[in-house]
Amino acid sequence: MDKREVGSRMRKKRKEKNMTQVELSKACGISFNYYSSIENGRNSPSLDVLNGIAKNLGVSLVYLLNDRIDEMEQRVAEEENRIKTLFKTIPEPQRKLSEGLITQSARLRILLDDNWKDILENGEYEKFSQSENQVPYDRKRPIVENYDNRDRTYQSIMKQLTELLPQEMKSKKSKLLGR
Repeated sequence: MDKREVGSRMRKKRKEKNMTQVELSKACGISFNYYSSIENGRNSPSLDVLNGIAKNLGVSLVYLLNDRIDEMEQRVAEEENRIKTLFKTIPEPQRKLSEGLITQSARLRILLDDNWKDILENGEYEKFSQSENQVPYDRKRPIVENYDNRDRTYQSIMKQLTELLPQEMKSKKSKLLGR
């Protein structure tokens, strides 16, 4: 946990709520000086104190510790909207089925994008050995296997969604998908 990042998130949320450090420290039942030292990255609070701060800021403890989750959820929501637009002609009876597929495909797409960036930055292979006595060899990085598996699942879901389209739309979507 990086104290400065936690403090920065606390400050951001406190200002969004138009609260002063004094107001928030009183609401949390801690001294102003202690709260200020946490927000400025000089002190690491206990999880109990941090949980109280999170509750008074209206955020999760996870958000204060790592806001990557909120950012990921936002990206998933945007991707869900994009996919819903692509498949808006799915007939009403199949729409309930499509909702779960769309959510899952959006999540997979975000994970695939992040995996792809990692593969571009760090490559597909790494040097590996079972012990220090063994000569290292190139092996496919586990994230590449994850990417391949997720991509197959994503393709399968997109095919299922396409199958839910009215017949006249399937031929148009096939052209869009390059098939």
